[in-house]
Amino acid sequence: MPWWKAEMEKMKNEDEEAWKWLKKRPAKNWSRSHFESYFKCDLLLNNLCESFNAAILYARDKTILSCLERIRVYVMFRMASTRSTCQNWRYSVGHRIFKIIEKNKLCSSQCIPKLAGEKLYQVSHIYGGEFVVDLRVKTCSCRRWNLCGIPCPHAISAIFQRCENLIVYVDDCYKLETYMKAYEPVILLIPSMDQ
Repeated sequence: MPWWKAEMEKMKNEDEEAWKWLKKRPAKNWSRSHFESYFKCDLLLNNLCESFNAAILYARDKTILSCLERIRVYVMFRMASTRSTCQNWRYSVGHRIFKIIEKNKLCSSQCIPKLAGEKLYQVSHIYGGEFVVDLRVKTCSCRRWNLCGIPCPHAISAIFQRCENLIVYVDDCYKLETYMKAYEPVILLIPSMDQ
């Protein structure tokens, strides 16, 4: 939040018209500093919609029933293949999440955690910056962990100091059990019209 205020002040000094235009828009819609941490998403992209539109491109020019049937088959196949893929996960989180964790683990070597209270740490970064990590509520003052649900390097340094399992601190939405629950429903099969 303080960095956001400083950047807004810079913008005001540089281009007051742009600042006025942006100031009218709710910051929670365009700035990570104001994003809600409940959703575990820190992106401003609409890739899901674009991906779905690309996937059904072959169906969109059909009549409504044919279009819906093709979409049903696509979703049925997608659910089944994702269920199958999840069963082959090597870790208790997805591969993409595991890679982010590994990257954050490397960066955590630049952090020095200092215990302040029960699961409460002040973490110093060797290149400057102090961060507050609260392992009880899974937050860090950098807000990375709060927003995406994957422990940031500051949090990982504190977790490692405690010799605890890092995966415990990853949000449940990335874990195998949650994925399996999300993809558990089977899209019902429908015989052809002549049946």
